[in-house]
Amino acid sequence: MKTALIVLAAVILPMSLVWSADVPAFKTRLLAATTKHLNLLLKEDGSVAELKGKGGDGEEALAFYRAFEFTGDQRFRKAALNLADRVLHDMREMKFGVLPIKEKEKPGTGKVFIGGGPPALGFYTANVAYILHKEGGRGEDLKYLGKVLDEYPWSEEGWWSADIDVKTGESKQPLTKPSIINKSAAIAMATGMLSEALREVSPELSARLKRKTDKCVYGQIIPAQVEDGFWHYSLSGNDPKDKDILGYFMLTVHVLMELQQFNAAYREPKLDAALKRAQTFALNSIAPMTDPNTGTGSDAHTTPSTPKHYTLAEEPKRGFQLGIVLIGGGFMEEGIKIMDASLQHFDFGNAGMDGVHAVAPTAGILALLR
Repeated sequence: MKTALIVLAAVILPMSLVWSADVPAFKTRLLAATTKHLNLLLKEDGSVAELKGKGGDGEEALAFYRAFEFTGDQRFRKAALNLADRVLHDMREMKFGVLPIKEKEKPGTGKVFIGGGPPALGFYTANVAYILHKEGGRGEDLKYLGKVLDEYPWSEEGWWSADIDVKTGESKQPLTKPSIINKSAAIAMATGMLSEALREVSPELSARLKRKTDKCVYGQIIPAQVEDGFWHYSLSGNDPKDKDILGYFMLTVHVLMELQQFNAAYREPKLDAALKRAQTFALNSIAPMTDPNTGTGSDAHTTPSTPKHYTLAEEPKRGFQLGIVLIGGGFMEEGIKIMDASLQHFDFGNAGMDGVHAVAPTAGILALLR
């Protein structure tokens, strides 16, 4: 009987999921780390400490809400709603609903402006939409989020502006220029989320957002993937020398995984296959160069700014990024090993992006493993 059950498990699960790693114990460690961090962000009155960074409120909001879903702890739900309302308030203070990120210069003009946009725009709109959709009764707020995304500069070729002047709404670059892949993927995640959340409350807006999501994902992102599963920094296939392009690759994979989590319409063979190729690339070419492994990665997709090795004491976010990509691909043993090494460098209670870069993947992995 025991042998029959093992054979049955091997038939039902991919071979990479017939694991030797102790997954229940790993989930316990992840949940402990997630809740420890979130508890440190809570004030005595249950409100959330002031957060810093590029739209960090939205990502922490989703982590709080996922922690509520895992534990039933109403403190986490209250915190998530508090942060979601904070994001909505800040967005409504802006003319176009796009939060400011940093000062930028428009190419060829010398003019400086305050820029905003993806990937932060994708994260805070998608994450807040997830929470409001789950809560129910927030149709007007969901329509507002959808409207912001629908009016954000878009090319019918299948990409969005990389960033805009938050005061004028003008795109930094002409829309004839393909955007950076992770930026368009992040907005596709958000438009895909809102298309699902708005299906009943605003069918026409939902359909427009779904059309844009499909055009970007199936018309640009998937065709841009190279044979070994890698995605270049830009849709045109260029990689700048001053960027660690592996980090942008992992961000692209992560947001496409979240798109599938947020909207079941994208859990389909074409995107599944593209993600599996990307996750396999991460296993073969990024995991060997990441602590606690001691090897090097593939030279085929690196730039002078790509480290020869990811030392997690120096760059823990790379381990957290890689961990969720591997576990999402079913590579449990390698993913758990790298996540456990990353957890040793979790900056608990950090109210900036270091905290976000740790807790978003830990809560995201728990959601994947439910």
